[in-house]
Amino acid sequence: MRIWSIAPLAASLILASVATADDKVASADVAKGKQAYSTYCFTCHGDGSGNGPVGKTLKPPPRDFVTGDFKYGGSNQDIFEVISNGAASKGGSAMMAPWGAVIPEDTRWALVKYIRSLKK
Repeated sequence: MRIWSIAPLAASLILASVATADDKVASADVAKGKQAYSTYCFTCHGDGSGNGPVGKTLKPPPRDFVTGDFKYGGSNQDIFEVISNGAASKGGSAMMAPWGAVIPEDTRWALVKYIRSLKK
């Protein structure tokens, strides 16, 4: 008697349906990210160079997105995790708040896309 397993097929279908961080950023709405940035990020990060009205007073200063250097990894997933969980989750400053409970997931991916667009 031959026993067939559908487990390999099921696993491949599941993996194929899971979008990667890069896929999520690619399909994100950059205009939505820009709007969310102005609402949640501008006061500290300003035009993207960390020069927001509150950001100017912070030690350490907010991340400069214009340079495109990220302290906790520069992948889309890394940036999403810092937005979602705050910098303290990576050993950084608690001044970078966790936004995961406030900003919907699709908007956080849009923020990643917008932040990427700030690099000069």
